[in-house]
Amino acid sequence: MRFSALCAAIVLAATLAVPVATGAEVTVFNYEVLGDAYREVEPAPLKTITIVGARNGTFSGAVALKSAEKIVGVKASTAELVGDGAKIPLDQTVLQYAISWNSVGGGPGGLDILLKEPPAEVEPLKNQPALVGVWITVKVPEDAKPGLYRGQLTVEAEGLPAKTIPVELTVADWRLPDPKQQRTWIEMIQSPDTLALEYDVPLWSDRHWELIGQSFQLIRPTGSRIVYIPLLRNTNQGNSESMVRWIKQKDGSYKADYTIMEKYLDVAQEHLDKDLDLVVFYAWDAYMVLKHRKTSFEERPKEPGQAQQRWDMRQQGLTVTMLNEETGETEPGGLPLYTDPKSKEIWAPVYKELRERMKRRGLEDAMVLGMVNDLEPSREEIEFLNEVSGLSWVCHAHYQRTHGKPSPNNILSGVGDIRYEAHAYSLIYQVNIQPDRLQGWQVPEDRVYLDRFGLMNGKALRIRLMPQMNITGNQRGVGRIGADFWSVIRDPRGRRVGQAFVRYPENHWRGLNISNYLLAPGPNGPVGTARLANLREGVQESEARIFIQDALLDEEKKAKLGDDLAKRAQTILDEHQRAMWLSYWTDNDQLEKLGVISGRSMYEALWGGLSKTGVDMPGFWDGSARRMRSDADNKGHDWFVDSGWQERTKRLFVIASEVEAKLK
Repeated sequence: MRFSALCAAIVLAATLAVPVATGAEVTVFNYEVLGDAYREVEPAPLKTITIVGARNGTFSGAVALKSAEKIVGVKASTAELVGDGAKIPLDQTVLQYAISWNSVGGGPGGLDILLKEPPAEVEPLKNQPALVGVWITVKVPEDAKPGLYRGQLTVEAEGLPAKTIPVELTVADWRLPDPKQQRTWIEMIQSPDTLALEYDVPLWSDRHWELIGQSFQLIRPTGSRIVYIPLLRNTNQGNSESMVRWIKQKDGSYKADYTIMEKYLDVAQEHLDKDLDLVVFYAWDAYMVLKHRKTSFEERPKEPGQAQQRWDMRQQGLTVTMLNEETGETEPGGLPLYTDPKSKEIWAPVYKELRERMKRRGLEDAMVLGMVNDLEPSREEIEFLNEVSGLSWVCHAHYQRTHGKPSPNNILSGVGDIRYEAHAYSLIYQVNIQPDRLQGWQVPEDRVYLDRFGLMNGKALRIRLMPQMNITGNQRGVGRIGADFWSVIRDPRGRRVGQAFVRYPENHWRGLNISNYLLAPGPNGPVGTARLANLREGVQESEARIFIQDALLDEEKKAKLGDDLAKRAQTILDEHQRAMWLSYWTDNDQLEKLGVISGRSMYEALWGGLSKTGVDMPGFWDGSARRMRSDADNKGHDWFVDSGWQERTKRLFVIASEVEAKLK
């Protein structure tokens, strides 16, 4: 009877068209693109979305929708941004929808994944409300008229009637360089295997190539122009196949097939950049080492573990992919090690062919070998590869090798040249602005910061500041950044537990495995993240700083600026630099005591520097220090978000325009 009565009530409600509640109320509030919507416990009243930018750059603003129950039916639209006698075309404005990694099995925190289409629904998290961000991102045309542009963003959802929020974009009269012209070094690495595993597509299928192209498109605005071509399989980067495959001939010889390599370079040059900085031929990896410090792999280890795995893999020789020319099928195979007398006749023709193919692409000067890490090839292996390839090396390691010695330097065993390195130890930063300022982008060697601790999977603000933190220190920028290296291996419960390279423990690099990833798995392919957007905007601010500082360092240019402009410009640069360090440690008086500091990260360098000035600091790695660092990090983060950072960015771009006008 109760069931019948309920059915009757439903029918009556439908007949009378009485609206039925679909869930809890949805509210909308502003949040910073470098902040975290989950930290907005009591969101402030809704206000205008403000965006600050410059010509030829890309800039974002955001709001978030919040509900105690799931959010359904999110929609958003925007209108043209209109200024004084000028407009930003609507096709230069993109809307994206920010969701949590929890919706895809786990990953970094916050509203990080930026979807191209609104999610069908967003569930509350444990002890947290349902949240979805709406980002408005504007690509400012290079010929845009400077000034203030106004528009609007309209958002709605079930439980949220259409709400319109004003949008204001301030455009400074300074043109940002194209990504390929940037002087802030960014190296972001693409992972073909992650995409094949995530989307369950065959390696090198048409769909796989489409996905790889999407990743390169997302990497492109950062200025990264480095591509890896694995000549080995089962690499530290998770490559299950070599891109040069081998066909065994009837007489026992081998013929190289370059089809996959050529296609990968085609896609890279189309979607990343035609003029690549480096093309790394991945020819050496950890399993090939014989000795490292006190560890020897020359004799079969007695205990199981990584040493055993390396030994077993080494017995296969060079790990490569074999191709059946008749069937097109591939299988794991091996070639003689480089120290084998047969290797020269195998590899000398290959490197000659590689050079000719790269020359036709205009990339001959971009050719390098990889990968040196904490482990490195023996002198015999280096001499062999010198002979057959004539190429220098890329190094990703804990400790620094170049020490002010640009290529050519013969650092590896006295015979091997390192052309580019990313390192995690002996990083140098400058807190206070001394007359002899550090200018990281001017260091003689190509040497950058390596994020050993996975900080780039943390707060978006930290990623945004990283380029400037390093170029105002003694590094050219940031390297060994994972693009689509998210955890693609799942446990039985669907949780993401491992990256593609965990399949090959024989080539683990311990603390040097790629620990971060700035792309995310979207429903139809890789998508960007809030952290990627902040890296891009951080690089743009870094480029403005370099442009201004270069003028101040050149006496002839500085004279053209005049004393007043030169002084104002330096004041703004100093203001930016101090704000960066206040975001880590908000005691300004204690920061005043610091000059040049060094460590394995900004945190460790700052911690050690404060200790040396007499500030009572606990040991960096003990429990009390971790709690203290976390508290200081959150306090500094919140200070920066509320400190008028957009106004500082505006002043930076405006002073760059004044400098540019004087120099013209």
